[in-house]
Amino acid sequence: MRIAHLAILTSIFTSACANAFAQGASYYEDTSFDPFQRKLYFVGKDRPHTAFRAYKLDELNNFFNTDSLIYSNVKRQVNTKAWLINDFFNDDFLHWRSSDDKDLYLAINPMFDVEVGVDSYEKEKKTTWINSRGFYINGNLGKNFWFYCDFSENQADYANYYNHLVDSLKTIPGLSNYKKETGGDIDFQTATGYVAFNVGPWVDFLVGKTKTFIGDGYRSLLLGDAAVAVPTFRINLTIFRARYSMMVTQLKEGHRAGNVSNNGFRSKYSFSHFLEWNMGRRFTLGVFENVTQATWRKTGETRGIDWEYLNPFIIFRPGEFNAGSPDKMIVGMTAKFVCTNWLSLYGQIMFNEFRIKELINNPDYWSNKYAFQFGLKTFDIFRVDGLDFQAEYNQARPFCYTQYDAMGCYTHLNQSMAHPLGANFKEGIFILNYHHGRARARAQLNVAKYGDEIPNDTVYYGHNPNLPSGLRVSQYGVKTLQGLKTDLRYFDLSGSFIINPKNMMNVTAGFRLRTRKSEQTDEQSKHVYVALRWSLKSKYYDY
Repeated sequence: MRIAHLAILTSIFTSACANAFAQGASYYEDTSFDPFQRKLYFVGKDRPHTAFRAYKLDELNNFFNTDSLIYSNVKRQVNTKAWLINDFFNDDFLHWRSSDDKDLYLAINPMFDVEVGVDSYEKEKKTTWINSRGFYINGNLGKNFWFYCDFSENQADYANYYNHLVDSLKTIPGLSNYKKETGGDIDFQTATGYVAFNVGPWVDFLVGKTKTFIGDGYRSLLLGDAAVAVPTFRINLTIFRARYSMMVTQLKEGHRAGNVSNNGFRSKYSFSHFLEWNMGRRFTLGVFENVTQATWRKTGETRGIDWEYLNPFIIFRPGEFNAGSPDKMIVGMTAKFVCTNWLSLYGQIMFNEFRIKELINNPDYWSNKYAFQFGLKTFDIFRVDGLDFQAEYNQARPFCYTQYDAMGCYTHLNQSMAHPLGANFKEGIFILNYHHGRARARAQLNVAKYGDEIPNDTVYYGHNPNLPSGLRVSQYGVKTLQGLKTDLRYFDLSGSFIINPKNMMNVTAGFRLRTRKSEQTDEQSKHVYVALRWSLKSKYYDY
């Protein structure tokens, strides 16, 4: 790729001017165990950019010591006579650092998720289990080049409702494709990784397979992390209080081309721009745009990457129009207001396609596709140190992430690249977290309503992001929650003990209660589980 070649040459040319110590992107993707997030929201002219995850550790270190947050309120005793035990409970399991403490660092850690539980589903009980074994490697070479990779081998038998979801998507959400073993057990592998480097104090690049999250909320209506990791090329430009990001990612349709298994999954490409600007001491505004381009046409002929989209400083709409492109794009905005150091408000709005005339005169016109979010985060509420609360509301009109056919839908391996519920929904989320030392507790409640597709119906009601909007039910009279009205309730209560805060190895016990009701379904799942796991990756069970 020409841009990648240019980036490498630019890095070589300017590396002598670089003075920042590269520490890489944060691999703490699981927000329940993220050691940094609760310290990122404060009043001040100089504040970190919070709406783009994963966070850059060298950027965060300009505001606070990230190591001190990882070990916050945790006793870290060092005994050189028992270095293996100390590393197991306190540090990277195997690590090596060069004598100057900067030029080279290499760390290797195991990564396990061993879980057993009991699921009561529609008056039937079954044993659930997860057996995941793997490792991750991270470090830096020199002051401005860092790397990360992980691999895991996995077998599982999830709760029944989640197994049904896996079967319907043909993918394990957020993790991988899979194969079914004898008896119905699921077998799969995961692998992610990247290399990244700084070019001076303002520009950095990343190439690899990873996830990106846009926004300050638990969900994102622009770009979320609930789908499988994708191959990514990313440029970040930071100037004063503004940060600009340009990304190119390769998505997969999720269906075999021509229904022939050896043809592989058909590709599409996603091009994104995101500008986040800290305006003043409290307010932050972000602007996002994305275009998804399929590499094939309905006629069956292939189509190469449209080079118009590789310009990192372009507004996509004029480029798309001038190229005569059939691609659809989404645009959106994020906003954050830090009321005090213990309370922040945030929100998003997304538009896929709309006409001003129809939006004003006919708000139920099918092409008025938009979604919005608002929420709040509070820290140390009731003056209790370590007690945090988050409340969030999300709503999306039907057909929000679809195109007139399935080729250009904003999906990867049958999963939405934004909100995991797709579209045509209303959702409220409430999360209470408490941590003290190595102990953590979490309670989460999701209340959602959505208009599902009606089985065996020949028209599309706008919920499933993989279906083409060309099959829509009507032109006018399109309302949120149309179709098969479905109520979804999800409650998760868990307690954890952190064995090693560096790699988030923990023991967790919890209880999940999920109900889903409509005119055609009445499901209830009660799931009790206990696990030994490394909580680094984002995993969602609240579908």
